[in-house]
Amino acid sequence: MKTVLICGAQGFIGRRTVLAFQQAGWQVFGAGRSAPAGRAADDAYFRGHFEDRDFVVRVLQHARPDRVVFIAGPSSVQESFLNPVEDFNRQTLPLIQVLDGARLMDRAPGVVLVSSAAVYGNPASIPVSEDVACNPISPYGFHKLHQENLLKEFSALYGLPICTARVFSTYGAGLRQLAVWDVTRRALRGDVTLHGTGEESRDYLHVSDVAAALEQICRLADFCGESFNVASGVETPMACVAARIFEVI
Repeated sequence: MKTVLICGAQGFIGRRTVLAFQQAGWQVFGAGRSAPAGRAADDAYFRGHFEDRDFVVRVLQHARPDRVVFIAGPSSVQESFLNPVEDFNRQTLPLIQVLDGARLMDRAPGVVLVSSAAVYGNPASIPVSEDVACNPISPYGFHKLHQENLLKEFSALYGLPICTARVFSTYGAGLRQLAVWDVTRRALRGDVTLHGTGEESRDYLHVSDVAAALEQICRLADFCGESFNVASGVETPMACVAARIFEVI
């Protein structure tokens, strides 16, 4: 049985990722700022801050994972514009502590960074190849790219096995931000107006598919610095998304 440590296990993607790994037969450890709903932290879950080196070392030594999936940190592009310093600190400081703790282990685990399509900025077309140059246009995107560079640093200097999953627009139960949530929330109140032109498009993927992709990456990737786009490969205008939501409400 392989062992995985999921950093940010109580987040929107983190919770589904825990379930996907459990269903695939992994031994799963989780860690994050929040306690699991309805119960206290236990031997399989650690509550604390990844900026705290002692916390990170304790978690890694207890779990001794084969793989680490790093999903911790803020996920709001809008909030990153309002407070770029906080976004930078919460994106980079926890990750570098985890990377440094991992590289000091007797048997270094493979680390998967859950990054974002925001590193690409406004690509000319979809689907986007992993070979397209990164050109972020938000603090969030720049800080995600900085995370990716931290992975490259620890791979090049310390031989840490790493890879990156660039996740595109994710939706599903439990989401509390972004366009799908906002349109659904307003439609439930009877407001079926659509903000914007409706031609704004995204590559949408359900959170369960994102979680399944992360499990496959952990199981099948070579961990030689690869980057993977986690996406549907289909460009969907917001007007089409809203129409589907209005049909079922």
